[in-house]
Amino acid sequence: MLLGGRAAAAAAVPAVVEGRPPLASEPGTLAVLEWPGFEASGTKAQTYGMLAGKEYTTAFGAKGLTYTAIVTDAQALERARTGGPFDLMHPGVENMRDYVEAGLVQPWDTTLLPSFENLDPALARLGRLDGRQYLIPWDWGFGSLLYRTDKVAAADAKGWELLWNAKYRGRIALWDDAQSNFDLAGLYLGVPKIDAQTPEQVTRSKDALLRQKPLTRLYWKSEYHDMQPAFRAGRVWIAYAWQDSYVNMRNAGLKVEFMEPRQGKLAWVRGFMLGAQTKSYFHAHRYVESFIDHAAAVQMVNLFYYGNADATIKSSEVKDRALAKVLEVGNRRAFTSPDVHVQGWEQNADVIQQAWGDVHPA
Repeated sequence: MLLGGRAAAAAAVPAVVEGRPPLASEPGTLAVLEWPGFEASGTKAQTYGMLAGKEYTTAFGAKGLTYTAIVTDAQALERARTGGPFDLMHPGVENMRDYVEAGLVQPWDTTLLPSFENLDPALARLGRLDGRQYLIPWDWGFGSLLYRTDKVAAADAKGWELLWNAKYRGRIALWDDAQSNFDLAGLYLGVPKIDAQTPEQVTRSKDALLRQKPLTRLYWKSEYHDMQPAFRAGRVWIAYAWQDSYVNMRNAGLKVEFMEPRQGKLAWVRGFMLGAQTKSYFHAHRYVESFIDHAAAVQMVNLFYYGNADATIKSSEVKDRALAKVLEVGNRRAFTSPDVHVQGWEQNADVIQQAWGDVHPA
């Protein structure tokens, strides 16, 4: 059977939009800007066993899909600007406005996405700009500090200040990402609006990160290839991480906790954006539907230990009970809690990027 359930419903949607050729007349090629591991099932690039995308590749094959890998949101935006055009992109919501204002994307027709109705409305709203749905949310997570409870004193692990504790010199790993580091520095310093730092606040955050730098052993680019191996081997005891690393390190037998910082934790949301110049408009919708379908969403959570925008996922469907607790599956207010800082559009992203280059030159 080629299609079933909601995928069949997607096929039933009339592929007619004024001014566009029908799906059968499209080239069926999709150039996708994507994070490694999130390639569609059925492609040679997908080596992790992810289910998402299978309905699409079963129906249309995988030959028309090409992927360009990204490892940070800043890199994603730069490649979207200079390496495209791309039919599909998978950025964080904090950069959505940049893609729109650069003319790189166009709004989605959510009537062509039957599973859109399953998505958490709060997350869906994050993908809207000027009343139009530019981003279809898919994966999300919390950003905090993962730490070894057998190496780090409990009294020291109360907030982001742990990163500045000289007792742990050479045992700290941070993500090589400008916005996340300036956001966490802002939380550490008590900046009221971490994504809208004034020039004076940017300078304070940069100075704080420069003071912290001698304590850092690793600025990681890949959590799987850089940070997690170093953490597992004991080279680092404290790392900026997402909840998937917490589960992976627990499964590796390490004594770890995922901090609930007293200043609040970060949260990120990523999703799919539709290229402004795509000639495979309906194919792009069918591709994304095959990702946001409920079965694909649940399997992604259980495979990668990330959260998913599908609000119909039940905690009983999440195999790892500790993960279900950390992700607060079933709690529709998880993202609106006062102690969660959802990373948003950085008003002075270029200034932040330049300042991060002063801290950690490429």
